[in-house]
Amino acid sequence: MKMFSKIVLGCFSIYFFSWFILYKVGINTLPIQSEDTVSTIFTTIAIIKDKTLYLDNYHQMLLVKYPHPDDKSYVKGLVPFYLKRVNNHYLSAFPIITSILSIPVFFLPLYFNFPLSWESLAILSHFSAALIMSLSVWFFYLLLRDRFKLTGEKLNLLTVIYAFGTINFALFSQGLWQYGTLQLLLILGLYFSYSSNLFFSGFFSGFSFLTRPTSILPIMFYPFMDVKKIGFNKEFFIRCLSFVLGIILPMLFFFWYNKVFYTDLSNQGYVAQAFNSWLSHFPEGFLGIWLSPSKGILVYSPVIIFSLVGLYLSIKDILFSKKVLSPNLTYLFFGLIVLGHTFIMGFWKHWYGGYGFGYRMAGDVIPFLILLLIPFLVSKYFTMYRKIFYALVVFSILVQVYGLIFFDGIWHAAYDLGYSNTSWLWSLKDSEFMFNLRRVLVKIGLLSQACPKCL
Repeated sequence: MKMFSKIVLGCFSIYFFSWFILYKVGINTLPIQSEDTVSTIFTTIAIIKDKTLYLDNYHQMLLVKYPHPDDKSYVKGLVPFYLKRVNNHYLSAFPIITSILSIPVFFLPLYFNFPLSWESLAILSHFSAALIMSLSVWFFYLLLRDRFKLTGEKLNLLTVIYAFGTINFALFSQGLWQYGTLQLLLILGLYFSYSSNLFFSGFFSGFSFLTRPTSILPIMFYPFMDVKKIGFNKEFFIRCLSFVLGIILPMLFFFWYNKVFYTDLSNQGYVAQAFNSWLSHFPEGFLGIWLSPSKGILVYSPVIIFSLVGLYLSIKDILFSKKVLSPNLTYLFFGLIVLGHTFIMGFWKHWYGGYGFGYRMAGDVIPFLILLLIPFLVSKYFTMYRKIFYALVVFSILVQVYGLIFFDGIWHAAYDLGYSNTSWLWSLKDSEFMFNLRRVLVKIGLLSQACPKCL
């Protein structure tokens, strides 16, 4: 309990107050990071106040602040991309699991008629996002300690990297994105995949799939994670059956609320996108997710380079091990999850994550990226390259602090050309880092403007 309080309260305080202080002193005045999160906020409100998923009572409030006419449906019926209209009702175009997890935070303020101003909603959404992300850090710590048997420096180090050295800090802890919830559920599913009964692994995995369907890739590997149990025997099939039974309950919940409110699967926002958004060309999207100067994993969290080293060491051990089932097979699974996800999302037209900080579209696999550091940390190479590793850890954390200070959408507004012309994502001179450096120089009077081409 003491460690729970230390990790959850510590992470929550850093996540929430880093935003609140910067916001109140006017350093970063962006209260809500993206339109992608607003329907999630109002779905939570609708559940508590109206006992429904319908956002009809808040439609006009949303349109005034975030009209965002991104498609033809807006012209026909004033429906921005983050909403769906079904039988003259308005619903979130995004999954509702994050809204459900946010109910405890929103309940008391709404019960006592807390005013629904955009500033108050920003505070509640930041509070909820920080809490969800803090809980995911706690369960990640438990996963490392109980399932991977890490202790001391290595346990604390990986927990810190997961919490503060990735965009979990600068992005997912700062708004009601789907990713904080997804990571929490994926971590819980992975934790229980190392038990004799996989029911709870399937249960949490099912809800992760409802949060973001892209989680199907990692959860396919969960029945195979405990390599000691692998084998086409009775025990293995019982484990798989338990896993499937666990998934059924979340699926029944989905079919219920989809039938009652959305009426048809095609009205789910992600379903509509799934068939017409694979417009990027290989290898640009795949390489961009890893290396783009303004979006790449290895640019915004350079410590992850050692995750690739960890994957290499695992593959090397598997190839040269005389054991039938090498313990490093688990890390091979993690590598396949990470590379498979980034490969697939590389074909997505918005592989760069739209108006988001860093490698948002790789947010699903952040836990697996950090777990891939384990083979490196337990190898002789950690001692040899300790100083470089720690330097990259510090730099990765500083990048997230930079994101908290500067991510306000201005760079995107100045340079974003959309998915049809991605040259802006590969420019070093006009990268997000260089643009914000010029903003600082303008502030101190050493430069006249941050974006000369925007005149």
